[in-house]
This record gives sequence, structure tokens and C-alpha cells, in this order.
Amino acid sequence: MTFFFAQPPPLAMRFFTPRLFGILTLLWVAIMLVLTLTPAQEMPHTPEWKFLSFDTAAHGGVFAVLAGLAWLWARRLRPRHAALLVLAGCVVFGALIEVLQYAMHVGRHAEWTDLLGDSLGAALGLGLVMAVMSRPKRQGTAALAVGLGLLANTTHAQTAEPDLSRARRTIAELAAEKMHGRGYVQQGEHLAAAYLRGRLRQLGLQPLAPNYTQPFTLDVNTFPGSMELAIIPSIVGGGPVQHLQVGSEFIAAPESGSAFKLHTMLVRVDSAVFTSVEAQQALKGFIRLSYKTIATRPALVLTAKEEKRLKALPAVMQATLDSVVAYIVLVPKLTASIASSQLSKVRIEALDTLPIWKQLGNATTGLSLAKFQLDAQLAHNYPTQNIAAIIKGSAQPDSFLVVSAHYDHLGMMGNKTYFPGANDNASGVALLLELAAHYARPENRPACSMVFLLFGAEEAGLVGSTYFVQHPLVPLASIKFLLNLDLLGTGEEGATVVNGRVQEVAFRRLTALNDAHHYLPRLTARGRAANSDHFPFSEVGVPAFFLYTRGGSLAYHDVNDQPAALSLAGFAGAYGLARDFLDGLGAR
Repeated sequence: MTFFFAQPPPLAMRFFTPRLFGILTLLWVAIMLVLTLTPAQEMPHTPEWKFLSFDTAAHGGVFAVLAGLAWLWARRLRPRHAALLVLAGCVVFGALIEVLQYAMHVGRHAEWTDLLGDSLGAALGLGLVMAVMSRPKRQGTAALAVGLGLLANTTHAQTAEPDLSRARRTIAELAAEKMHGRGYVQQGEHLAAAYLRGRLRQLGLQPLAPNYTQPFTLDVNTFPGSMELAIIPSIVGGGPVQHLQVGSEFIAAPESGSAFKLHTMLVRVDSAVFTSVEAQQALKGFIRLSYKTIATRPALVLTAKEEKRLKALPAVMQATLDSVVAYIVLVPKLTASIASSQLSKVRIEALDTLPIWKQLGNATTGLSLAKFQLDAQLAHNYPTQNIAAIIKGSAQPDSFLVVSAHYDHLGMMGNKTYFPGANDNASGVALLLELAAHYARPENRPACSMVFLLFGAEEAGLVGSTYFVQHPLVPLASIKFLLNLDLLGTGEEGATVVNGRVQEVAFRRLTALNDAHHYLPRLTARGRAANSDHFPFSEVGVPAFFLYTRGGSLAYHDVNDQPAALSLAGFAGAYGLARDFLDGLGAR
């Protein structure tokens, strides 16, 4: 009869059985495999200096949960050696994941810091659960500890860091061919603006202007049609026509005029022309010979340094050189830009390392010919826009912190070649959107109002930001600080803060945050510079920083500024630094 009066086992002992822990362990293993082996866009490497990073902590967290669950399962099956078996199994499992990531090419990297984080996390989780279970009847408490660890790890992953996968998708979207380089050919910048309006709506940000849009106009020189540069090295010696590739071997200078099926001779400037009268006379004769031969004024080939020295030549010689129909300027790197005016002649920039320039003929060896095709169109009063959104502050709605980034880029060069602009500045836009997502969450609502400005026409000379300063949507005097984000796709060598030497107190605060949390390898201060959209604001007294990362890809204003070239090594660090800096200024 004592059976009927025996105390039943505690609820936790009846529910949290070894079988349940076995099921939970296998389920957690499956979740980990899905999370770590699902194909993704190329993920950034974690620098060695940043071992104590979110990514490493996340690895440690998930393996702590795995070790705790596995021990609660294995201790009944292999009670004497459960801890060692679980720890060894976790280390082997972590190594297997790294090997699979390397072998399967799923856009992730095998890194020793991940494996070390896995091992330390497993040891920590194992120790925690064993400590809790060292006292009798603590199985339910141990399970609760594991569950809370899982929840805390998941919550931290959702809120403490930017979503790098989402950031990469943002960069890829803005740098895609369908955006046409976010310039002024085929409505590229309008397509980008429409995409960004949609993103801001999804985040729940309020428009600061109707439909988030502040319209303005600008004059801009564009190249919408076909573009070609073909060269015959010598019309006497023959040889195949060499067609140079747009974007990778030559580009149109921003202010270039048009040329339609222009066939002409090439005249190579000899550096002796700057010091020798005889060389000047020879060059004049060569130009006259070209005109007599094909009844067309020639094109001049010279280096960028030589072009700068032309003004030092005698006036008569300058007039002779000004009569040519085109310039081909040889440069060490192709760096495109935008102009608001147009020349009457063609101006091409070409790589000085191309072998063709050493093959050009002369009056003795046979003159060289070139064919130019370049459609340049100067657009007057082209309509474009800034994009502006706001999160109203909970305590100081009439006081503003501003985060800005320009979304425009260089557009297209001809009707096929476009400039992706992944680092400049899809990366800055991606970071702005991650910060907007953070402050849009109810638990992160800022105390003062947060304004997010996406400027157009930065590449055309800070046109959009200048227009905003001249036509502000919030009182400029009420802006506590502006943080401008540009070129944030790298970070291996840290970051630079323009105006850091101007706003010294704010820079010391920024440096203290970085020293405390090791967000970036180093911060370097620069002085006043008109190199991004912070400048029009700082010139009228608005405190402002321009933050950009250093290292990694060297692509800039060229066709190689692709999403795949970006490491995003400093992206999470820049996000954390910006968030903490803004919080300290009144965002929280």
C-alpha cells in the first residue's frame, strides 16, 4: 500500500528525460548545420585582431548550448566519461563545419578563430551545466539555463550587430547592372531612389518630405550612346586594328565632347617639346602633315603630366596644339568622375601601360590612325532628388541627430559599361539602413529625433547635400551632430574620421569608444576636407564627421568597384562605433 502514498517524481524529472535531451541535441545540430552551410554571399573574414568579435561570440554561444544539451543526454548513457566525450565531440564537430565551409564553397570561410570560439564556448557551456547539476534535483534548472543561453544568444544575434547578410544584399542590389551605375543614364539614380524609398517604408520610418523625396536639378554631362576607340599603330607597316575596351582600358573624361565616326591621325607628344625649339617645330610639322594627309586635324597623345605643362609652351605652340580634334591623355589608373559642362572636343583617358602607345608611328615609320565614337550629351536641369526620413524622438523631438550617405554614383560609360559603386557608396547606404533598422525598433527608439538623409548628386560635386543645406527640411541650428557614411566596405586598416581634428572633443569620445570595445584596429583623424556630404553642413556650423574605412580593395571610381571585392572587415565595427557614438549624443 505504500505505493499509493509514495511521493511522485518532480515534474522536471519526468519531463526532462535523457531521450528529450537527445532529441534537442540532434535538433540543435541540424539547426547549426543549416545556419553554417546554407549558401550565402561572400562573407567577410574575421581579422585576427578582432577575435573577441560578435561572430566569434556567436560561435561560442551556439556551441555552449550544444555542449550543455549533449552532456545532459550523454551523462546517463556514458556517465563516467560524458564530459570528455561531449567536449571532444564539439571540437570535432566545429572542425568539421570549418572543413565543409571551405570545401563546399558556400560563400563562407574556414577560420581558426571560429574553431577556437566553438571550443571555448563548448567548454564554458559544459562547465555551466555541470556546475548547476552538481547539486541534487537540478535537472530542470540546468535545462532552463541552457534554454536561456539559447534565447540570449539568439536575441543578441538579432539586436547587437548589423545583419551582414542583409547588408551584402543591399550592396549587391545597389551595385547591380539594373541600377545602371546609379547615374544619369537610363534613370539609374531614380531607380536607386525608388528602391531606397521602399526600404525606408519597410522599416517604418516617417518621410521627412513628401514621399521621402526632396527634388532638385543639376547640369550633368552624360555618355549614353555607343563608345569606341580603335587604333591602327602604323598605316605603312600595317597590323591589326586594336580596339580598346571601355572602362578597363579607356574612359571618356568627364567634360569630353562628342565624336561620331571620327577617323584621324595620332600625334604623340615628345617630352622634348617642352625644352627644345627644334622639337616644337617638328611637332608642328607633324600636325600639318596629318592635316594634309587625311584632311582632318589630328588627335594628340600625351601623358597627364605633359598635359599640365602645355600652358608653359609659347602662345603660338599652344594655339597649334589647341587645334587638334581630340586628346588622349595617358594615366596610371582610370578614375572616372562627373562634370557639369562639356568641351568642344573629345578628351579620352587611357591606361599608360598599354603596349599600343609604344607602337605608335611617326613621319618616318608610318603614321598611326585612330577611330573615335563617343556620344556625349550635356543634360541641363536634370531632375533628381535627396531621400529623407525621420524617427521622432521620444523626449526631444525638436533636437536632431543626422546620419547621411550618398546613394548616387557615376552611372554609365557608353551604352554597355557601368560603374557599380559597391564601396562608393552602396556600402555607406547599407550601413545607414542598418542603423535605421536598429533605431526603428521600439525598444531602441531614440530620445532625440533621428534623421536619415540619402543624398543624390554627391559625385557631381556635393550638389544634393548643398541643396539640402540651402533648403533644410529641419532647422540646421537644431542638428546636434551629423555623421556622414561613405566608403565603408573595407576596414582591414581601420578608419579615418574627416573633421576629427576640427571636432576634437567629439573625436576623443569616438576614440574612447573604440578603445573600450575594439571596434576597429585604429582611428585616424583628418582635418577639414570637401570630400563628401558632411562638408556643406560643417561649413555652416553644423558639427559633422565623415567616417570611411581603409585597407582592402583599392577600386575607386572604376569598373572594379564590385560587391565581391569588398571584405566588409570593418562594417560591424563601424556600425557598433556609430551606434554607441550616436547613443552618447542623445539617441538613447
